[in-house]
Amino acid sequence: MSLKQIIVFLVFALLSIYTAFLNPHDAVVHITQSQLLKLPTVLLLLGSILIGVIVTVFLFWTFNFKKALACWKVGFKNNRIEKRNRRVEALFKKGENLFICGKTDKAQTLVEKVLDMSPEHVDALNLMGRTLDASDKYDQAENFYKKILALEPQNIHALYNLAHTYSKTDQQNEEIALLQKIQGMNPGTAGPLLRLRDIYVKQKDWKKVCPLQKKVLPLLRDKNEEWKKEQANLGQFFFELGKQYLQESKRDSAISTFKQALRASEKCLPAYLSLGDAYLESGKQKQALKIWKTGFQKTGHKACLVRSQIALRESDDIQELMHTYEESLETSEERPLLVLLLSTFYLEHGLEDKAQQLLQNNSPEHPLLHSLLLENARHSGNGNQESHFDLTRNEVFALTSVIPHSGHES
Repeated sequence: MSLKQIIVFLVFALLSIYTAFLNPHDAVVHITQSQLLKLPTVLLLLGSILIGVIVTVFLFWTFNFKKALACWKVGFKNNRIEKRNRRVEALFKKGENLFICGKTDKAQTLVEKVLDMSPEHVDALNLMGRTLDASDKYDQAENFYKKILALEPQNIHALYNLAHTYSKTDQQNEEIALLQKIQGMNPGTAGPLLRLRDIYVKQKDWKKVCPLQKKVLPLLRDKNEEWKKEQANLGQFFFELGKQYLQESKRDSAISTFKQALRASEKCLPAYLSLGDAYLESGKQKQALKIWKTGFQKTGHKACLVRSQIALRESDDIQELMHTYEESLETSEERPLLVLLLSTFYLEHGLEDKAQQLLQNNSPEHPLLHSLLLENARHSGNGNQESHFDLTRNEVFALTSVIPHSGHES
């Protein structure tokens, strides 16, 4: 018994004694009209208090019993639900692991059990969609993703997976709409933009590709290698747009777009070649030669020299290109190819002695072409030799892996 209980008992005892002292007479209680019961006043008082306590305790116990029973029922039910949920999650995890290991059919069987127990299990619905996708059952997969979105319209995984399913079934408009929605939900991620871009690349819709690519780049600033790759892609996409403008006979727009390609990627060889071609077709030979020279300096590709050589075939202003050729011989890792190209250049402009000396002083990597050019240098002026030279020169040009642009074609 605690001290508090002892104090309460003593106080109650003292009050009882005090009450008995003040009320020494018996109290009369009428049981019926003819029956009386005489009790000491203190006893009657204590009895009344005791009855009140008993009634109070009974009522309190009854209320708490009902409450306790209700709590027990809830706890029992929650325990069953918790056990079922643990079983559901265990089955789901097992199915997920099987799917990751490539055991799609077994994974699907387990996920079906999960959905039988918990039809609105979002992760299981998503996994079921993925197993069906993996089995090329795209229509069924689509239905499962749509079930998820009916429960959770903003579920990013379901939106992505549904977009992927649309891509497999060539529903491009639906895929585009979903990717745009995803991008609106996650404006700081590059994934949806890249997928949108790939759709437009497939459609060759370069007017849509280029703005999307420009939006992608700031989102990849913290991924240096990926950023570099996509920056180079931007140059290539602008080049493709420039080609489209040329096909539409919009040469000025093409020139402007090729310049954008080079600002995006200074190593975009096709843009150097096409921009020079566009200048040449516009009668701006100096700008064309300047662009091709820059292209060679930036990319090291011999196609730029070939373009310049073809443009200057009927010109006497050859010193700058000849200097570029001769200077490159000292530093290039492709000296044998440069020797052949420079030899054709010398022969085109009547410098047979220079061509012969160059060929004799360098070991051939392409013996047949080397010997044919040397033969041309020794026997220039012969009509047959000239036709042979044209064939040989074209073979040398072909080694640059780029078909030379031969004139004012659009």
